Amino acid sequence: MGKRAPILGIAGLVFLAFGLIEHVMTLNPMTGFWDFGWFSLLHIGLGVVCIAMFMTSGSGSLTEFVRRRSTRYGTNAMVSSVAFVAVLVMLNILGARYNTRWDMSAAGVNSLTESSTQVLDKLDGEVEILAFVGPQEKPFVQEVSAIYAHYSNKLKWQIIDPQASPEIAQRELIQSIPTIKIKMGDRSTTVDKVEEEAITNGIHKVASSAQKKVVFLTGHGEPAVDDQQAPDGIGMFADTLRNQNYEVSSLFAAEAENIPADAAVVIVATGDREHFPAELEKLRDYLKGGGSALLLLEPRKDAMLVTFARELGVRVGDDVILDQQVRLFQGATIGTDAVVAEYGDHPSVAPLKERSLFSLARSVSPPIEQKPGAIAYKPMGFTSANSWAETDIDLLFNEGKAELADGDIRGPIPIGAIGEASTKVIGGEDGKDFRVAVIGDTSFLTNQYLRQLYNDAVGQSIVGWLAGQEELISIAPRVVRASRAMLGEQEARTVFYLSVLILPEFILLMGIIVWWRRSSL
Repeated sequence: MGKRAPILGIAGLVFLAFGLIEHVMTLNPMTGFWDFGWFSLLHIGLGVVCIAMFMTSGSGSLTEFVRRRSTRYGTNAMVSSVAFVAVLVMLNILGARYNTRWDMSAAGVNSLTESSTQVLDKLDGEVEILAFVGPQEKPFVQEVSAIYAHYSNKLKWQIIDPQASPEIAQRELIQSIPTIKIKMGDRSTTVDKVEEEAITNGIHKVASSAQKKVVFLTGHGEPAVDDQQAPDGIGMFADTLRNQNYEVSSLFAAEAENIPADAAVVIVATGDREHFPAELEKLRDYLKGGGSALLLLEPRKDAMLVTFARELGVRVGDDVILDQQVRLFQGATIGTDAVVAEYGDHPSVAPLKERSLFSLARSVSPPIEQKPGAIAYKPMGFTSANSWAETDIDLLFNEGKAELADGDIRGPIPIGAIGEASTKVIGGEDGKDFRVAVIGDTSFLTNQYLRQLYNDAVGQSIVGWLAGQEELISIAPRVVRASRAMLGEQEARTVFYLSVLILPEFILLMGIIVWWRRSSL
């Protein structure tokens, strides 16, 4: 027993150390310091027993044990180990404070888009984010919050379980989960999706002191701004703009004295009836004042609006874009749904990488020659090489037939043009600029097609540029997905105990036993 007494003392110190480490690392501030768990109590108890056995062994060998050469060597090794662990701790602390992340996922799902980082960079104060989620969503929200925290230290996240803290949920008027409440000063908003687009737009909404206005011109059978149910309504897109902190309204220009000068963007969609010349003249006066307009055209409709677009310098074709489609059991067919996979180099669409879908569209392109002092247009996007612009639209609409003829334009077909210029170009005063975007399709923003592919990203990007809010251009990917296994609370605790406590403790004890055996020989 006398020979084994020193190792009992060392083992006792190890048990005490790991018991206290576990207690400190799992300490719950709500219950206090003296609330010990079973792991720490077991190890502290074993440590006390081992040290007591060492002290009462009657060997009287403590002084002799300390003077041994093997003890000095062992002490040096232990000090070196402690120093090594201290260096690792310091490196981890420095790594946490001055960290760099590399997103190795295929689609960059563990990083924010450039649009989101621009919004975060412009924050001039702290933003409080309360995420009300259940236990199942908690690990995913933690991943999302860590990604946002990497890009900005002005975001203060708090993940709350409404069942565990019902008083907080009642105070914040939370009705369902998941719900994320974003607050900055006296401004707040809520989003019900744990998505980058929703969260970033919520942050932008509370960080912006003023709302920019988007006005839809109505009165000619255009898609209804307040209709989110009908396929031909445009209410879903209007609601998307509201979520981006725009103030959305409609206006019948024929009855209004003028188009409000404080409107950031005016959207003119093709309807069942033509626009009146007086309405388009009011639109021109609005642009002369430095406004921005989005014109959505359709084949064989609203000749007045088409003429207005041509007067602004864009080329609008009298055609319908046809594209090759591959259908199951039918092979390649020709249809009126055109897919845009290549976008122009204009800043409003250049960041876009995903495809968008346009149905029954006409070609719209910049002028062949950009004249000095004219509106500087760039193409919005192009259809595929298998598409063409069918010019015999009477045969197409009346008989449903089409074939590629000599007079047709072969793909890729430009489907839109975006540009800006001094208002002096259209008869306004010098010193102001206006912006305009002309797209050869209206339906791509309707309820039926908005969520098809990435149509919503195209609409948001163009409106964001027209409104002068380039940071809201193309917020994608839409969902931040963690490309790793999600551990539940119990699973994470098991991994913690095995990797941080039990395995290192076992290796340390085995090393002490081997060292003691060899030193005793």
